Amino acid sequence: MKERNLGWVLLALGSIILFSTTTTWAAGSPKIGIVDAVGALQQSQWGKAATEELKKAAEKMDADLDQKQKAFAGVKDEFDKKKDVLDQKSKSKKEQELRDLQQEGQKFLNESKGKLNDLQASLAKKVHEVVEKLAKDEKYDFIFEKTGLVFATDKDDITKQVAKELDKLPPWKP
Repeated sequence: MKERNLGWVLLALGSIILFSTTTTWAAGSPKIGIVDAVGALQQSQWGKAATEELKKAAEKMDADLDQKQKAFAGVKDEFDKKKDVLDQKSKSKKEQELRDLQQEGQKFLNESKGKLNDLQASLAKKVHEVVEKLAKDEKYDFIFEKTGLVFATDKDDITKQVAKELDKLPPWKP
């Protein structure tokens, strides 16, 4: 008895969903857009400049990390050469200095990765805001990221429009 009632409830619910979507689409098919966010960044002058700024920030972080690694290597080499002649107190002090430098380097690496991730997220957020504004202005029902699709026609691709909108933004600063 319960199974029979459940069947009717599911049939009624399915019919309601079917008819509600059919009547919505009968008024007009949904407006769908496809965007390649990375492509929009690569096509727009704004995106090229922002990508260059991001690259410069990453290179500076790499240079700073490289400098810290060289400093650590220098102290370690010095310690390795002298450790056999150092007394226990001096040896312990140098070992602690090496651990501190290593921890400082690891902390710097983690902070640099975090900053770089934040910068990339900031850049992605800007692109998302442009896509969202374009979707509202042009009354799109759905916009999908191209990389997640198996197939999409070019007629629905709004990547060039997004690139044009990005170029209207003020320069991105990390």
